[in-house]
Amino acid sequence: MTKEPNIYRALDFFMVRTPVLPFNLFIQCFPSDWKDQEELKRFSLNKLVELSNDSIIREAIAVASPSLLESLSHLGNDQNARKKAQAIKGFMRYLLRMMTRPTPFGLFSGVTYGQFAEQSQMNIEGIATYRKRVRPDMEWLLKIVDKIEKQREVVVQLRIQRNSLIYRQGERAKIPYVARYGDLGVGESDSVSVRASAVFDLVMEASINPIPYLELVFRIKSAFMEAELDTIHHYIWQLFEQEFLISELRPPTTSIEPFDHILSVLDGVEGIDEWKAALNEIRRNIRSYNNRLIGQGEEQLLQLRQMMNALAEVKTTVQVDLSLEDRSVTLPYQVREDVEKVAQLFSRISTRKYRHLEEYCNEFIEKYGSYQEIPILELLDEEIGLGPPATYQNPSSVHRQLKNPSVPFSTKCEQLLFKWFVSCMHQGEQEIVLTNERIQQILEDESDKTTSELIPTPSMELYFLMVVQDREALNRGEYTLVLGPNPGSSGAGKTFGRFIDLMGVSFKNMFNEIHEEEQRLSPGKLLAEISYLPSAARSTNVVLTENFRTYEIGIGTNHTVPEDQQIHVSDLMVGVRDDKFYLKSRKHNCEVIPTAGHMLNYQGAPNVYRFLVEVSQEGYRQWSTLEWGVMDQSPFTPRLRYGNIVLSPATWRIQLSGKTSESEEKLELLVREFSMQWKVPRYVYMTQFDNRILFDMEHPLHVEEICKDLKSKGQVTLIEHIGGLEDMPIHRSDGHLTAEFVFPLVRRTEEMDLAQAEVAVSKETEISRRTVVDASQRVQLPGGSWFYAKFYGIDSRQDEFIGRQWGDFVQKCREAGVIEQAYFIRYSDPTRHIRVRFNMPSGNDISSFIPIFHEWTTMLLQDGMINKVVVDTYEPEIERYGGPELMRLAERMFACDSDVTANLVRLLRFKQIQLSQEVVAVCGVIQYMTQFGYNEQKVYELLNERFDVKEYLDDFRNERRLFLQLLGRDSSELAPLHQEGKLIHQIGQHREEAVKRYQQVLLEHERQGTLMNNKDDILFSVIHMYLNRLIGIDRDKERKVMIMARHALNSLLQYWRKS
Repeated sequence: MTKEPNIYRALDFFMVRTPVLPFNLFIQCFPSDWKDQEELKRFSLNKLVELSNDSIIREAIAVASPSLLESLSHLGNDQNARKKAQAIKGFMRYLLRMMTRPTPFGLFSGVTYGQFAEQSQMNIEGIATYRKRVRPDMEWLLKIVDKIEKQREVVVQLRIQRNSLIYRQGERAKIPYVARYGDLGVGESDSVSVRASAVFDLVMEASINPIPYLELVFRIKSAFMEAELDTIHHYIWQLFEQEFLISELRPPTTSIEPFDHILSVLDGVEGIDEWKAALNEIRRNIRSYNNRLIGQGEEQLLQLRQMMNALAEVKTTVQVDLSLEDRSVTLPYQVREDVEKVAQLFSRISTRKYRHLEEYCNEFIEKYGSYQEIPILELLDEEIGLGPPATYQNPSSVHRQLKNPSVPFSTKCEQLLFKWFVSCMHQGEQEIVLTNERIQQILEDESDKTTSELIPTPSMELYFLMVVQDREALNRGEYTLVLGPNPGSSGAGKTFGRFIDLMGVSFKNMFNEIHEEEQRLSPGKLLAEISYLPSAARSTNVVLTENFRTYEIGIGTNHTVPEDQQIHVSDLMVGVRDDKFYLKSRKHNCEVIPTAGHMLNYQGAPNVYRFLVEVSQEGYRQWSTLEWGVMDQSPFTPRLRYGNIVLSPATWRIQLSGKTSESEEKLELLVREFSMQWKVPRYVYMTQFDNRILFDMEHPLHVEEICKDLKSKGQVTLIEHIGGLEDMPIHRSDGHLTAEFVFPLVRRTEEMDLAQAEVAVSKETEISRRTVVDASQRVQLPGGSWFYAKFYGIDSRQDEFIGRQWGDFVQKCREAGVIEQAYFIRYSDPTRHIRVRFNMPSGNDISSFIPIFHEWTTMLLQDGMINKVVVDTYEPEIERYGGPELMRLAERMFACDSDVTANLVRLLRFKQIQLSQEVVAVCGVIQYMTQFGYNEQKVYELLNERFDVKEYLDDFRNERRLFLQLLGRDSSELAPLHQEGKLIHQIGQHREEAVKRYQQVLLEHERQGTLMNNKDDILFSVIHMYLNRLIGIDRDKERKVMIMARHALNSLLQYWRKS
């Protein structure tokens, strides 16, 4: 395990996150050596009152919770116990967060970056050097945009542009998601539609690029001279209100200064001087507040809030982040190696799957086939496409639920952890040590090959806390890394996103390495950052970042890149390759990988945004931590350690059994009894998700807080604090600081052999599908030239049906002149059935065929061969077989092949030949491929490229002589051809003319550059369908047949060379 080269390389820089207050203050405020609990409580309460007057703490509270700031006066209020208790709870928790939790939040904690070096440097400058960065909260800012855009006299002075989310459904144009300035109500529809009239089409065509509002009005007027100007004004205004048109005022989220963007746009607008004066005054006050030291801005912050609320009232007016400014932190290279080792482990053990996308992909293939590309907006529309995948929420699918959710102990890893967990409990220990042998056991026993074969994700981030005595110990390698409660992200740089402007200009050159490395891992593909305006305005604070990608996808807002680098959502197509989705831009004729350089959780996002993000990740093996699974419900799970790295701290779960009305005394007794029984250490973090607060289990104030949560929520989770209270990594003049380090990693180029294989396939896709097939060519409704039906209840008698019923019925219909040709395939949806397709003669309707078909199916029903017939729409896989013209020839080839396989199945089913099904199939594969114009040498090379040369060698050796007899018919030195071999060869010749005609036209399209698929891919698709008809749906058996064909040709060619 450790001897293998690591898959990932940690970049030269990392993020450092520390709380604003030193850990020493925790010890001062909540001392550990007091015996009398009441005296201890009084002391700590007095300390809280004292700290509530600290200007730095007060300003941090003012940023986080103005209401709590107002209540601080109640800390010493003995007249109102309820208000005092509320103030204590709120203030103490915030104060503990300011001391012990490094996650950025207002002025509670700050960020900077460090680098790796030979020796560590862990001292940073004091609070006086820290820098605030204040921006208007996006909820407030979008309310301002909303108010301004409601004024038509303003909008007519702006440039407007068509929304890139528009798509057509018949005679209507739709938008699946409207932002509504981030104020979409719960349950409110976030999609709109209008009639797509000639006027609408002209408006959309004229506004592809930004156009002045009035210029658009007059352009429409010039095309429709009879229309009143007011009518045109009204129509365009309606489109604007419904977000079919958006103005340049909307801030792109790939800009770190959206307020500046808005003020810049408004600068040239006339008639709103009061608005401009007020907004510019707010900007001046924000800049002034930014320049004040922490602790000197409380009053100015309150005034700023009042000023902003006078324009638009919201709960939170400003969004504040804190830069530590000091860039001198360095960590030794050994830390880098440890981080890379964990990344390697998490990548290799991962069985993480997008089960909902796997199921959705199967539905996609069922409806569209594997070779068709569908516009993403059409696909996600429930009325004209598949609708959203299971688990999608905005909007949720009407009929789609996750069919195969994960089950307990579904992975070998989870089973092994349970085994070690039981052993740990039995021995009374609190730690499981993951040795290299145990790691190897996990990797060897993990049965999910589909995950392990995926290419590792291009990049990731891992979060670690550090426990270390001092700088010297760190340099000696005497430290412990503790994986953070939120362990990391799915892409390098995401955590830096909203803080990128706090890192300084020179940092951006280092940061750009992420894009360069990821682009190197995906050559020929377009990496495009999503500029996305969420439906909840406050969420927009999280997504604000700078775009380091060349391309950009806008959802609900504007772009920051030139038009030729913009990718509209309406331009994106969805296809399937190797049972995974990919996205392609029609405009650029190239695969697109959407990226999101921020940490917004996409689970509840609009479907189109979530789908873009998930598809960009699904094709890779995503990393995952070691999951406890059902053991997460137990009262205790032990520490999980890997060398000097704690992957999971020891955890305790206290749960109330039903009653939540217990007295405080009883709850406190329950907590103390649990702590003794389960050996809970003194210092623990009470956690909820990745939120955590350090508590002392022997301090009365802290136990009270745990009991309050236990009473209100019914359960609490406690995790151990690892190390001593002074084992903090960062040193400042006023004490030690805890810290969390964010390490971005990228996949090494040693893994490029995998990536190159991926690129080779994707380039085939780019070359082949440039033509969009019209729906009239694709969709064949019942009653037209094709009749399509599905026969159910036929599972165990499929071969009997094919060998006995199919050929006779088709022959009867041909002789009666009611059909021209027909073919069948076997299918599973998941019920196994047979699909039959009948092509009517030119000029004939279906009326002559239906009575004969009804008579036949009635007989099949009475005979018990079928139990149901479903008539459906025929949608041929046009792209898969090269294009519309080739599809017609492919159908002729399929019809001939159905005749061939029906005859072969009859021979096998009724034992009219001694040859096995496998041997017949192998001979048929080789014959089919040579009918495509390939000689035996070329067929061998094609098979040799795709299949493992070592598989099934023993099976082949047993049949080698037989295959030489069957295939070596031109060699006089061989024994006379097996008579059965002659028979199956003669049967196969029935399709030769149809195959050759198809191949001729295929080569013409290839020369002209109009072939919609790769030639070899088409060949193997045809062979796959042949084996489907002959042997049924069995991937393993099909694979064996192809490998045996490879072995047979290899032996034949060697024999010829020798002779």
